[in-house]
Amino acid sequence: MHAIERVGRPPAVVCVHGYCQSAAYWEPTLERLAQFGARGIAVDLPGFAQSANNPGPYTMEGLADALARFLDGRKLVSVVLVGGSMGGVVAQHFALRHPGRVLRLLLVATGAYTADPEGALAKADALAATAWGEDAVTPIINGFFWRTPPEPGLAHLRQIAAMTAQAAAIEAARSNARSRTLERLSEIHVPTLIIQGRYDGVRTPEHGAEMRDRIRGARLEILESSGHTPHLEEPEVFHRIALPFLLAG
Repeated sequence: MHAIERVGRPPAVVCVHGYCQSAAYWEPTLERLAQFGARGIAVDLPGFAQSANNPGPYTMEGLADALARFLDGRKLVSVVLVGGSMGGVVAQHFALRHPGRVLRLLLVATGAYTADPEGALAKADALAATAWGEDAVTPIINGFFWRTPPEPGLAHLRQIAAMTAQAAAIEAARSNARSRTLERLSEIHVPTLIIQGRYDGVRTPEHGAEMRDRIRGARLEILESSGHTPHLEEPEVFHRIALPFLLAG
């Protein structure tokens, strides 16, 4: 599995990207962690970006287990885990399937179920019948943002998305649509911070509130000028909130 890494002191902060995204989405976070001497790792999940040729399964559970194997390969027993969007779903499954390996959990622009699973499954079916490339992923990427992201901007992000293996995009979308962790979130017993964008049309602040209410002691923060990718849309505000949590002893 491809990863971007910054050397630093333990524990490692491991960042997991969303649907048709990549480790590059977390580079601003890795740079800020490095400024504080912390180790940061952002992965390309199997089937996505530079891990596009990695085999599946590309289900949420399969991706969580692939992340566990990746950590095993680096002899990382326990980590601070960050997941955005679909990566937040993977992070929830990781915490539930591999208890004891998560020290702290940051969930960004994600939720514990899909509000309209049938609609999401229909979109996955449509992707299966579409010629794969930048035209196919453009509506997906455009929907991530309420604020236009900084350079290199949407064109570069569309290129990243088009690197996704079509089979992975379809299987992950279907699995994400069917995933439901809500009733099991009370099993998560680690410090948890949830950050949502006020104008996120995919995972609304209400999704964040439901997760907060299920995870004991969880805290919810709403970014008032963000859509589905708050760490890129409001990076200064996001990191002012997230870094003290990620770096806490």
